[in-house]
Amino acid sequence: MEGVILYADDHVFDSNQFVNKLFNKFNSDGNYSILPINNLNVLEKTVSSISTFKAIILDWNFKKELSEEDKEMGVTAADENPLDFLRQKTIYSLVYIYSQEDLPHTIVEELSALYPNKIFFDKKGITSDLDNEFEKITKGIKDFEDQNLHLVVPFVWGKAINEASQKIFSELEAADKFWIKELYYSSARGIDKHGVPKAVEVEPTIEVVNLFQNILSERLIQNVELKSAITDYAVKNFKETPAAKSIINLYSKLYYTKTLVTDTVMTGDIYKLKDDCYGIIISPECDMMKLIKKNELVEMICFCKDDFQNNISAFCKSDDEIKRAYNQEIAAIHLLPIFPFEDSEKTALIDFRFSLTLVKAKYLETNRQNRHIKINTPYIQQLRQRYLSYIGRVGVPGIPDSLRLVN
Repeated sequence: MEGVILYADDHVFDSNQFVNKLFNKFNSDGNYSILPINNLNVLEKTVSSISTFKAIILDWNFKKELSEEDKEMGVTAADENPLDFLRQKTIYSLVYIYSQEDLPHTIVEELSALYPNKIFFDKKGITSDLDNEFEKITKGIKDFEDQNLHLVVPFVWGKAINEASQKIFSELEAADKFWIKELYYSSARGIDKHGVPKAVEVEPTIEVVNLFQNILSERLIQNVELKSAITDYAVKNFKETPAAKSIINLYSKLYYTKTLVTDTVMTGDIYKLKDDCYGIIISPECDMMKLIKKNELVEMICFCKDDFQNNISAFCKSDDEIKRAYNQEIAAIHLLPIFPFEDSEKTALIDFRFSLTLVKAKYLETNRQNRHIKINTPYIQQLRQRYLSYIGRVGVPGIPDSLRLVN
């Protein structure tokens, strides 16, 4: 089995304990890359740092690490469990709870809901034969893999990202060890005598990240193993038909991202302006910093909740034409599927003829609480491109029938 296993148990380094012998069995088997972890603090840091791992074998009771102050005050170390860790972290792997005692039913239910089909609960067979216990756990992990073949591609993907990132970082550092600084200040259009960016047109940190991501994307596109894994999985599961709810959930993640109040105001951000009406920032990213700094007017295109229901019939006379509209084939309108209005997810219709609104940048800055989502790439670029094409169209005389006949 390829991939890393995290073995988290506070007795993993204790040679007198069964769990240490079990860890050594995994380590010496040769089929596993296994990392020992003996406290929850290290586990949290490891999960935050490592890119992908196949499974976590996780003890439930850990001795709490005491500070020097606690020790001086005579505080007794109490047990702690990884419940908060599992609640707060998003773990994309098998979670194999390997506990001395049965967990309370309420906790089992909560964790099963947080990690559907990806968490298993097992009691330690401390008095059992070591080989039997090893076989039991490895069989559980293997059965999990066989029953969840959809996880294969993401693991290959994560591995490809990790390998490409390491190579890109090394190449950029070899070219210029100050590459981050160079990209930052080139994005900021220079620095003043105090080393402060001046004439900022693009938020520099965002530009640095975007430039790196562009290189990473190109490397992933060239990764033969990743492309083969995607093709292999898609072909084998071609006839599988997902439920409508699954499709809705999938495309809502592809189209939109939730924003935080602390996020920089940026192209693609969507504000609720009034009642059931919304506005999408379409001013170019390279202008946003300047517009905000000078409190100038920001371009937004607007729509209301019932625009699709009320106006689609003016553009489409049949269901087939409505389907075409979802492919963005009608020049005057743009459809945003499954738009998350406050009380429902439904199609939003943008009518390019009447949608442009200008809003002061200061309003957008001071009302970030009215911004909850943004449109993801490449959908925001598609929307801007179609709008600019519509307002920039040029009317020309029609070609006469006589000329058509000649041609």
